Amino acid sequence: MQTSERRVHVILLLAALLLCLLRFAFLRADFPNHSPWMLDQAKFTDEGWWSSGAVRHFLIGHWEVAGDYNPAVVVPAWPVLLTMVFRFTGVSVVAARAVSVAFSVGTLGLVYLLVRRYGGSGAATVAALLLAASPFAFAFSRLVTLDTVVVFEFCLLLWVAGYADRRRMWPLVTLGLLIPVMLLTKTTAVALLPAVVWLLWMATGKRRFLKAILVVGVLAGAGMGGYLFLVLRSRYAVDYRYFYDINALADVEWGRTASFLRLLLHHGLWIDRVLYPAGLAVLVVSLVWLRQLWRNPLFAASWLAFAGQAAYILRRQDDYAPRYFLAMLVPLILILVLALQELRTRNRAVASLLAATLAVALVLDMAQVAGFVRHPQYQFYDAAESICAIVDADQTAHRLLLGASGDQLSLMMGVPSINDGYSSEGLDKKAASYRPGWYVGWNDLDQDILGDLSAFRLDKVATFRVFDDDQRNLLTLYRMVVVKETPR
Repeated sequence: MQTSERRVHVILLLAALLLCLLRFAFLRADFPNHSPWMLDQAKFTDEGWWSSGAVRHFLIGHWEVAGDYNPAVVVPAWPVLLTMVFRFTGVSVVAARAVSVAFSVGTLGLVYLLVRRYGGSGAATVAALLLAASPFAFAFSRLVTLDTVVVFEFCLLLWVAGYADRRRMWPLVTLGLLIPVMLLTKTTAVALLPAVVWLLWMATGKRRFLKAILVVGVLAGAGMGGYLFLVLRSRYAVDYRYFYDINALADVEWGRTASFLRLLLHHGLWIDRVLYPAGLAVLVVSLVWLRQLWRNPLFAASWLAFAGQAAYILRRQDDYAPRYFLAMLVPLILILVLALQELRTRNRAVASLLAATLAVALVLDMAQVAGFVRHPQYQFYDAAESICAIVDADQTAHRLLLGASGDQLSLMMGVPSINDGYSSEGLDKKAASYRPGWYVGWNDLDQDILGDLSAFRLDKVATFRVFDDDQRNLLTLYRMVVVKETPR
């Protein structure tokens, strides 16, 4: 590589690093309003749900609340990590979000290493810059959800699998240990495993692959099997089964498959309005012309990951959320930069067209990220502070919140909470048992929930305007007053 070219790469990598560091700015700020992903409910629920085990550990002394929603039983990896972080920081949404952002920065480093190994330094630099500039990654890496961590773990597995040649045993052992960690981070990460297996096959060769997959499978199976053995024979078995009951996929409606597929293809624009169509174009080109692209193990693995995640989303039918598409961002970027690298030697005119497309995407993405950074909003955080102040000022009401966003407020302000939407026992029984003093709801009160809370009177205390979703833009705090005694 010439000196001038090396300098350009260094400058671009520094720009990528700067863009990543911007993700640490204003971590108390709300999820961006009026973004393409405004309807994703993760911005007011999921942070609290996935962190609830760690938060409860510090607020009430144990991570599980009997009869409540306890997802940490099934996906304990993230709560365990946050528990270690909170030992130093205390319960803090800023600390939790900083950890998530750190994983997103680590993903960028892994992407650079992967592409440099399979496509060269130039393609690696472009991949790092595109990922760093992604507003999709920017917005969701600043939420305490599982998707950012899973993407990091997936890239780490790909990187490790690439070193599993005939002389090395450590990659196989590492894969066998890391796969259970990824599945205990998020169960749907299983959709990404075929890509890892493919890269392992390419690295080991057909003769050694059977031995390699046996070692990996035994270790991974032992890890997952051991965990399941312990959980399903403990008092947490009810919570484990309940998690899968409420997250079970609906029966396939084959007659609507075409409409679901069209919806899936359309929602792919959530990933990026320029890169996503370009990726589909590369798929067509690679099938009819640049078939040699499929000889690149990382290119094929990227499409396997992309297709695996798409198949999972399609199985959800019309229950789509933008965060489900985050796992498709890295494979999409890998596909594009590897195609660009191949086109530079095959057809410079087409390569120039793709390079120009990536440049346009880069400019538009950086402008959108700059807009997010310039205009942070704190409606949700300010509302959480006000709710905490009201709750703490009233010594006559039990300091316990009830509501779908209760766990989120617990993470933000340290007020204990239970969930009104998900319960392994009836809400009426749970409310009678725990006697929450406060209810937090969005917009209109759900009539089914009011029926379950018939033993209480809900007195409106304060309403806060939050977010940009017409159905979720008014956060209301109610004081719960017992009007009818019920058996506990």
